[in-house]
Amino acid sequence: MHLRMNPIMRFLPSSYLSFLVVCTVLLSPISVLGKGKDDEGSANAQVPAELVAKALNHVINTSHASPDTAESIISSVQSGDVDMLYNVANVMNRQPASDDDKLASIQIFHALADGPSHHILSMVELGHTYSKEDKFEAIRYFAQAGEDGPHQASLYNAGRLFLEIEPVDHVRALGYIRTAATLADDKGTAMYAKPQMTETATKAYHDLSTALVASVQAGGLAFEQMMNLFPYASISNYPKPSSKGDKLWDGAMDRIVKFINQEKESGESVDISALESVRNDLTKLQEVGKNDLSGLQIELIDAILTEALRIIQGGDEL
Repeated sequence: MHLRMNPIMRFLPSSYLSFLVVCTVLLSPISVLGKGKDDEGSANAQVPAELVAKALNHVINTSHASPDTAESIISSVQSGDVDMLYNVANVMNRQPASDDDKLASIQIFHALADGPSHHILSMVELGHTYSKEDKFEAIRYFAQAGEDGPHQASLYNAGRLFLEIEPVDHVRALGYIRTAATLADDKGTAMYAKPQMTETATKAYHDLSTALVASVQAGGLAFEQMMNLFPYASISNYPKPSSKGDKLWDGAMDRIVKFINQEKESGESVDISALESVRNDLTKLQEVGKNDLSGLQIELIDAILTEALRIIQGGDEL
């Protein structure tokens, strides 16, 4: 499963991207595609021999299992069994028998996550490993696990960490948390959702939405942030793809992007009729979606309409 976002851009703070790139990448809501459990760990692990040796030493020196069980574990590790290597690395990480065990466990997680086995749970472990010291790296692994699993808790953790980096990335935070909250709503991904995690993510989504409403009302969000937030600003995914509301929103955003590009290219005053069309489309969207727009979406549309009107009346550029 993966989210349909550029795999490089999705991990960068939005302020590092050009306005046009942000618009084209993020205006479409995140969507989830399940790939099935059978894909997990289907390839044998490609773990360096020295790490396999450390895993074997840990098993030999610490195992309290019966001789037959210990022999089976050793055989599985030697053969590169992904799940067994992960399990041994997990024990090494949580119950290290030597100073070297914890570092070796992280290196094994990297080999499993970054190599051909593409092991989801190893990505999750790396997300937790880096979550305090390197939040961008933690986001990278949580997002990948969340998308490719899908792994609901990792989707939530990626969204949560987007609120802890500098600069804060509200767009991706809202998007990932919403995806975690709504994973159970799609029959293709419902099997990956857990009720408690759904409840946690749903509460976090509503709390963040409430905070963003206050930010919009206080003028604390940039124009491009408001544009990019809108597709994620409804937990019920309004407007639905290809609906009248969706076409009105897309049409308005296309005109805004063209207006901005024209403004940048000419360096002079430009025809503001495009912004008048934007206001018409968004006003129609308010009417069409009056029973479906979320509170955050209503505030975002109002703020965008106000900004467009300011430009039409002779204000500065967007």
